[in-house]
Amino acid sequence: MLSTEFGNTGARVSRLGFGGMRFEAPEKTEEMAAVVKHAFDAGITYFDTAPAYCDDKSEIIFGTAIQEIKKTGRPFYVSSKTMEATPDGVRRHCERSLERLHLDAIDFYHVWCLVQPEDLSKRKAQGILKVFRDLKEEGLVRHISVSTHLEHGHIEAMLDEGEGLFESMLLGLNIQNYHLRYAGVQAAAKRGMGVVTMNTLGGGILMDYPDRYRQIIQPGDASILETALRFNLSLPGIAVALVGFRNSKDVDEAVEVVNRFKALSASEISAASDQLRSLYQEFCTQCGYCSDCPQDIPVVRLMEAYNRGMIKGVDIALEHMHYHWNSTDVPALLAACTQCRACEEECTQQLPILARFEEMKNAYAARENKKSLKG
Repeated sequence: MLSTEFGNTGARVSRLGFGGMRFEAPEKTEEMAAVVKHAFDAGITYFDTAPAYCDDKSEIIFGTAIQEIKKTGRPFYVSSKTMEATPDGVRRHCERSLERLHLDAIDFYHVWCLVQPEDLSKRKAQGILKVFRDLKEEGLVRHISVSTHLEHGHIEAMLDEGEGLFESMLLGLNIQNYHLRYAGVQAAAKRGMGVVTMNTLGGGILMDYPDRYRQIIQPGDASILETALRFNLSLPGIAVALVGFRNSKDVDEAVEVVNRFKALSASEISAASDQLRSLYQEFCTQCGYCSDCPQDIPVVRLMEAYNRGMIKGVDIALEHMHYHWNSTDVPALLAACTQCRACEEECTQQLPILARFEEMKNAYAARENKKSLKG
C-alpha cells in the first residue's frame, strides 16, 4: 500500500483511507468490524469516522475492529469529529468517541461541518478553539483538525481564523468540483497541513452512474473508480483519499487500484478536468465566476445541488442543500433574488440559472404541499 508523510504531523499514513459512513449493514457490528480489520490487513492505516454516521453505529464498529487491530502492534490512525458549538459539548462528544473507539487518544479530531463562512467565527466566540487546545494538552487528542465543504477563498480565510491550530484538513473534493476546492488544498499545504479528501467518488454518484461518466475514464484506467482515485491522489498537497467502503469487496477493488497507482502529470490533470467540463456542458462546472451575487445568494452551491438533481431527480437537489449545505429552505435562500441575471451573464456555459432556481423552488413547494396533505 502506498503511504506518505501526513503534513507536519509526523505520521506516515496510507494514501487510501477508510471512510466509515457507508457500511452496508451497520446493525451487524462484528461483520462490519471485520471489514475494517480486512482493510487494515490490506495496508490501510487511516480510518475516518464520526458520531451519527451509519445511524450512529460507525464509531462502535470501528471500536470493535480497533480492539483487534491493536493486537497487531502495527501503527494506525483514527479520525473523528464533532460539530458541537459549546466547550462542554465538544468535551462530551470527545469523551464519548474515545469510549466507543476504545482509544486513549483520537489521532485527528475535527472541528466538523463548517459550511458557512461565518461558522468557525461563531464557534470560536463560544470557546471552541480553546477546548480543542485543552483536549490536546490533556493528551485526549493528538492533532487538531478541521472538516469543511467551503469553497474558493473561504477556505484560506477559515484556516487563518483557526489561529494556526489546525494540523490537517478534511475537504470534499473530486474530479467534478476540482476547480471549486483545489485552492483550499493549496492553502492548507502551504501551512504544512495534511489534507484528506472526502467525497472522492462524488458522494457515490460516479460509482452509481458509471455509464454516464464512462467517457471520462482515462487511458489505462480499468474503471471510473480508478480514474477518480488516480485524479485525487495525483493532486499535489493531497495525502489521503477516503473511500466510503460498504464491504470487503469494495476494499479489495480500491486497494488494487491504489497498488498500481501511477500519478497523472499536471497537464493530464488539467486535461481530465477540462474533458469532464466539455462532455457535460449541461452541468455546472463549479468554476465560481457567479459567486459574487449582489444579493449574496449562494449560486454556486445551488447549482452544485442541481447537478445531482439532473442525475437523481430534483428532490435529491433539495436533500443535498439540506444535508450537505445545512440549507433547508430553498425559497428562503432565493427570496432576495432580483432576477438581475448577473449570474447568467458570468456563466461561462450560458446555463439557464434562473430557470433552474425556479425548478428547485417549485419542487420545494410541491414537497411541502405533500407534507401538509399527509399531516
